Amino acid sequence: MMNNAADPTESAISRFLDETAGLLRRLDRPAIAQAKTILLECHTHRGRVYTLGNGGSASTAQHFACDLAKYVIPPGQPPFDVRCLTDNISLYTAWANDANRDDVFVNQLRGLLTPNDVVLAISVHGGKGFSNDLIRAIRFANETGARSIALVGFDGGPLHREASCSILVPVESTPQTEAIHLVIEHLLMQLIKDDLAKTIAHG
Repeated sequence: MMNNAADPTESAISRFLDETAGLLRRLDRPAIAQAKTILLECHTHRGRVYTLGNGGSASTAQHFACDLAKYVIPPGQPPFDVRCLTDNISLYTAWANDANRDDVFVNQLRGLLTPNDVVLAISVHGGKGFSNDLIRAIRFANETGARSIALVGFDGGPLHREASCSILVPVESTPQTEAIHLVIEHLLMQLIKDDLAKTIAHG
């Protein structure tokens, strides 16, 4: 006898994917274009991109740094100067252990950050809760005259309000926010890669 009841696993898959598709349609496309422009201008002016995040967002920050350093660059052209501030775990934990934990990123930026640079912060909750380290890094960037980009979710938090450019995933879901941040990352990389290739072709 055939069971016509809906498979709960298939229903959950459909709900998640349908929500993902809807969120992608609602992303702020001008903000994505602005982020692309900020990153390209940083490359043109030989600035440095600093990426940062906590938890799963730290891995997305590492992904940004990897793709900016390698994927987007046409053969024979200079790469982005990019650092992920969680990559050097000895330095990160030294600052976290020996100074105010909230300044763990700012202390890595002091004496290095210039107005030609970009600080790119990734946070599901936009810096709320235990992510004062991200908020302080964005504020330090703004005070220094550097540009700042935030990828956030939920209501965006302080990062959404204070970054030079912020891309919000409008959902109260950590899995959806982190998944769509990676889509945004890959979209930005493809846009940058295409623009750099056109510059070389027309140069």
